[in-house]
Amino acid sequence: MRFNSRKLLIFVLIVLLSVGFGFAYDAIAGAIERRSYPQPEEYADLIAGYASEFGVPEAVIWATVRNESDFVSSAVDGNAIGLMQITPELLDEVCREVLGEPTPDTGMLYDPATNLRVGTAYLSSLYQKYGMWDSVYAAWSAGTEAADAWLADPDCLNEQGRLTKIPDKSAAAFVSKMRKSAEMYAKLYYES
Repeated sequence: MRFNSRKLLIFVLIVLLSVGFGFAYDAIAGAIERRSYPQPEEYADLIAGYASEFGVPEAVIWATVRNESDFVSSAVDGNAIGLMQITPELLDEVCREVLGEPTPDTGMLYDPATNLRVGTAYLSSLYQKYGMWDSVYAAWSAGTEAADAWLADPDCLNEQGRLTKIPDKSAAAFVSKMRKSAEMYAKLYYES
C-alpha cells in the first residue's frame, strides 16, 4: 500500500472539521436551551441562598419559577401571586407551620425575596413529607390531599411504590413539565 500524503491530509482535515462542527453544534444547542431555561440574574443570589437554607436543589426552584410565572414577579393567576404563585392561604400555612413566623401582609408576595423564601420552604416541607420530586410536584399542583390519595392508591403507583399514574390531567402535565424543566436546569447549569 502506497502512502499518499494528500489523502492523509484530506482525511485529517475532514476529521478536524467534523470535530469542530460538533463543538459548534453543542455550543449553539446549549445557547438555545439556555434561552428556553434562563436564570435571570436578579433572582440568582436569592435562589442560591434559599436553596442552601432549605435544602432544595436550585434547579427545582428555577424550574418552579419558570413554570409558575415565567419570572414575572407581578404575575397573578386567580389568588396565586408572584414568582412561585403563592396563595395567601399557603403564605399563612407556610409561615405558621414551616417557618414559625408571623404571616406578612399578602402584598409581600409580590416581593421576590418573600415569594421565593415561602415557596422554597414549602417545596422543602413537601420533599420532607414525600421524599420524591414527582410526588412533590403533584402535591404542589393539586394539593397534599390529592397527592396523599394518589399515593394510597396502588393503581397510581409503579412496582417501586413511586407515583406514576396521576388521574388529574392538569397535575400530570405539571409534574411532567416540572420534571423536564428541573432536569434541563440541572443539565445546563449544575452538572459538570
